[in-house]
Amino acid sequence: MSAEESQLKIGSLLKKKGIITDKHIRYALNVQKITREKLGKVLTRVGLVTEVELVRTVAEQLDLKVVDLQKVDPEMELLRLFNRNFCLNNRFFPVRRKNDTLLLVTSELPTTRLSHDIRRITGLMPKFALTEESRLLTYIYNYFFFLENPVEELLHREIRTLAADSTRTVSPDNFLHYLLLFAVKLRSTDIHLRPMPQGISVNFRIDGVLQDIAFIPKHLSRIITSIKLQADMDISEQRLPQDGRWHTTILERPYDIRVSTVVTPDGENVVMRLLSQEQASFSLGSLGFMSQDVPTLIRVFNEPFGVVLLTGPTGSGKSTTLVAGLNSLDLIDKNVLTIENPIEYLVPLARQTQVNEAAGYDFSNAMRHFLRHDPDVILVGEMRDEPTAKMAMNAATTGHMVLSTLHSNTALGAIPRLYGLGVDSQTLSESLLAVVSQRLLRTLCPYCYKTATPTQEDLEYLDKEVKTLYVPQGCDACNQTGYMGRTILYENLIVDSTLRNLLERRAELHEIEEQAYEKGFRNMFHIGVSKVESGQTSVTELQRVIGRLRY
Repeated sequence: MSAEESQLKIGSLLKKKGIITDKHIRYALNVQKITREKLGKVLTRVGLVTEVELVRTVAEQLDLKVVDLQKVDPEMELLRLFNRNFCLNNRFFPVRRKNDTLLLVTSELPTTRLSHDIRRITGLMPKFALTEESRLLTYIYNYFFFLENPVEELLHREIRTLAADSTRTVSPDNFLHYLLLFAVKLRSTDIHLRPMPQGISVNFRIDGVLQDIAFIPKHLSRIITSIKLQADMDISEQRLPQDGRWHTTILERPYDIRVSTVVTPDGENVVMRLLSQEQASFSLGSLGFMSQDVPTLIRVFNEPFGVVLLTGPTGSGKSTTLVAGLNSLDLIDKNVLTIENPIEYLVPLARQTQVNEAAGYDFSNAMRHFLRHDPDVILVGEMRDEPTAKMAMNAATTGHMVLSTLHSNTALGAIPRLYGLGVDSQTLSESLLAVVSQRLLRTLCPYCYKTATPTQEDLEYLDKEVKTLYVPQGCDACNQTGYMGRTILYENLIVDSTLRNLLERRAELHEIEEQAYEKGFRNMFHIGVSKVESGQTSVTELQRVIGRLRY
């Protein structure tokens, strides 16, 4: 089979599975004439197919397994058998040895030559599985770097060096470099430097929970000055809060580092948020929505006009779900405009813009300009004020699809919140399609969880008979936390004709709630119990996220 035939076969397979159509294949082939990339690469790069969909389709055709690298703890001694460039050039990553067989994950079809080379180097029989290329490259860069550079040791060595530097001639730049590397290694989203009377506490937020990393002497507060310089902040100002940012590359991946300071009696408190600038390649199903809810959500996002809202606290994954909703749309024949703060994921076929408050470009101003650009879909990062909320609702009533986020603790709580932002009941009933409220819930580490018999307290909380529960333990793979990764906890309020009538006459919230439950509404607790029963998480984690008293 020629290379061209092979590429066209990939397109046919994806078409047969209903993932793409002839229109998408034609579009990708036109792009390919310019880029000269493989068809599968074009389809994923322009967002017509997710990497997971492509990998699963190819694996099904070749009868190969698919491996999720996020759920893999590779054996480090296997990495020492290879070097980074060899793995990069051949697009493979060693995972596990079993007897005389070596399991490797790859993003490309393994060649006979590669199999021979691996057998010659290791003396083991290679067995291949498939995974997404972007994740594979990240693992190759990260694991080989950390194999040769023990960043935790380097970080603590730098702290000792700075502490012993009485003349202050040593730059804190190395400390900051190792701190960012260590944060990436541990999958941290935020770095906290918290001043205390005795020193400065360094904490990472990992899977939504703050973890203690180090404690540095008080006189090393010049580290904070270094961070402020990097973020283009005023180092002479130590009385007022400040915000800043800078762009950097960490292990071949671009990051946007957002910095914020507040002044405490013990000094300036600093929080750095690490935002990886990556292409969105995920679906609603991959985020953790239950299989029976995914088709309903896809239908909602594919409506021609209306408003879909994502609600929840900061850091609950609202923007990620919105982008996944965008990915469920056929964007080739749609004009999609976004205003975000910041742009977290790149959506190739959307026109993405970013808030620039210094220039007067905010959410409400962006909306005014967007309506002159003939949009089909508008994504507004947040409805935070009355002008934005009213313009979004009005855009929906004039035939546009509007996706946005809102701060409320529940899906039903979004309704009084919108009234508070000045949206009238008539406009709300005409415009609102759905509200998805969500949280992020840590999932149990697959390497160290154990089963346990539920206590009476567990059974009373879950309000049902459960014979077996799953509890965290802690191991090296999960940094002794017992958890690895997160899944979504959510509730979907779909506005049908009955709810629309209740909204139009501004019915009491308890009436809307009763009607929603009659239609099959499930709250976060119900979804959480299902995920506890299936072994995805623990009772204590569910209680941490939604509490003990609300349900």
